[in-house]
Amino acid sequence: MKKLKIIVDSTADIPESFMEEYDIDVVPLYIIWPDGTQEKDTWIDEEKREFYKRLMESPEIPDTSQPTVKDFVEKYNEIKEKGYDEILVVTISSKMSGTYNSATLAAKEVDIPVYVFDSLRASAVVSLIARDARLAHQRGMSTEEILDYLKRRLDSGDYQAIFYVSNFEYLVKGGRVSKFQGFLGAMLKMKVNVFITEEGTMIPYAKSRGVAKAQKAIIEKLKSLGFKEGERIELITITAGADEEAERLYEEFKKHFEIVFRAHALTAKVITKHVAPGMVGVGVVRYREG
Repeated sequence: MKKLKIIVDSTADIPESFMEEYDIDVVPLYIIWPDGTQEKDTWIDEEKREFYKRLMESPEIPDTSQPTVKDFVEKYNEIKEKGYDEILVVTISSKMSGTYNSATLAAKEVDIPVYVFDSLRASAVVSLIARDARLAHQRGMSTEEILDYLKRRLDSGDYQAIFYVSNFEYLVKGGRVSKFQGFLGAMLKMKVNVFITEEGTMIPYAKSRGVAKAQKAIIEKLKSLGFKEGERIELITITAGADEEAERLYEEFKKHFEIVFRAHALTAKVITKHVAPGMVGVGVVRYREG
């Protein structure tokens, strides 16, 4: 079996434990503050919490930037030097970032086989996709077979990302959601539910007053996407600092689904910049044996 390294970008909001357990590495995006100061995204929880505080105190929302081709080339070469035979990169949706393009261009500049998979998703569900890739590799699949396997699962709707935000203004200003009537104005101060479409874009679909209604809207949306009551699922709860709400959401999920696997993660800097502290959601994958 070929030695395969799996890479995600930092918007995957990867649980720290995944990196060692599933042999996953991370290429970071960048935060750019209004004064021109630039910093790398992070996968370290302590640094994430410190960023939440700075973001809330900042009078202006920072910008973000994708990894450069050079960033990916350096990572690919580093992995080759460690003795790996192939690399599989799972990126944030190409509809939301140029990260997929950078990873693809960089693959042409190195002499180790690199396969780049456009997740058409974002945040923690990307980490679940990477985990599935590792488990498939452990079952003996070749990298080409893993790519086909992930594509079939993606096309079948197995991977879903749904969340709610407490400050919709961040998503609007960041240009990451469709701006249509009914979700602006007074709605900016409500909890707004958002999901990622099959095409890889973020769409707001509900507005709620209160945590309970926002969390119920997540369950209802997942069911509308084909997940059945009592179905076996794997999930990562995700939050930008609203830890108690995330645990409450997990308890709600247990009332409706059989949870086969659960992890938890904090959103990294780039995702938090778009969704604002207070976001709560899930990355979900339908459980399939084998």
